[in-house]
Amino acid sequence: MNPKKIVIIIILTLVLSMTFTILNPTLVLSSEEQRVKAETLLNILDTVKTSTDEAFSRLNAQSIPVPPNAETKYNEGITHAEEAARLMNAENYDEASSEAVEAMQNLKETLILLQEASPVEPTETEATAQKTINLKANITRAYEHIERLENLTAKAPPKYNTTAIDNKLATARNRLETATRELNRLNLDGVIEELRAVRRLLVESKELLNRLVNLVKASSTEKYLEAAQERVSESKENITQSTSLSAQNKTNAITALDNSENRLENAGDLIEEDKVDEAIEELKEAKKWEDESRKYLSPSVTATPTGVQAANNALSNTGPTTCK
Repeated sequence: MNPKKIVIIIILTLVLSMTFTILNPTLVLSSEEQRVKAETLLNILDTVKTSTDEAFSRLNAQSIPVPPNAETKYNEGITHAEEAARLMNAENYDEASSEAVEAMQNLKETLILLQEASPVEPTETEATAQKTINLKANITRAYEHIERLENLTAKAPPKYNTTAIDNKLATARNRLETATRELNRLNLDGVIEELRAVRRLLVESKELLNRLVNLVKASSTEKYLEAAQERVSESKENITQSTSLSAQNKTNAITALDNSENRLENAGDLIEEDKVDEAIEELKEAKKWEDESRKYLSPSVTATPTGVQAANNALSNTGPTTCK
């Protein structure tokens, strides 16, 4: 067996041996299960060692220099392999498994170095092994995607119903568990089928979540709009009644607030058309005109009513929200 093939087999063995433990961190194996696991790993390790020895022999037969670090990694692997065998005989199966894994990792690095010295073309077996590894990575990424969507959904205000999203994400998790079991059985077609179903569920969940986000954003935008309209109206009244402002300053301030009101009216129309992001841009422009009006006011004129002062900062917290 060529070095590249055995490297992939080692990686595949490590991936599959860790999959169930990673997804079930609280799992405690029985003594018999630990023995079977250790015995399986040691049998694979024997095959790996034989293949590694053959790889060294092939390089020597072709008079190809052995890479400098290959022998060092090989010796480290053999040390771990001998310790794994000793622990197995002592019925310390859990530690034996750990040492076997360490040995295979060292031999994997050895074979990579040997492969670089004498590269070979990938075979169908290698391609299948690589496909298996890629599927495991896809399962991991899908779990991470579900967690991100769950975290976003959890941030929704209590008054919004997220049951449909929660159910789809729960179903996606169940199908990933099935995909993991099929991967451990090396039923790659079954894994692919489950992952396709998970992708559909994630797309549907994200669509529902985006709708929820838009609802929340629209509600917040409407509240800000109402406060801004009240703020601008009362500001205009205060300025009109002021006796301390010059006629020119009054005109300039009122003109700026008129422009702000026009922008607020545009924002209201856009919200009714479900164009929330565009409405937010109009609200930002309205806020700029409010700020412009204050340039013409004296300290004795209150342009912003105390009752809606807090709304001044609301717009900075209102903006497009996306689900990544």
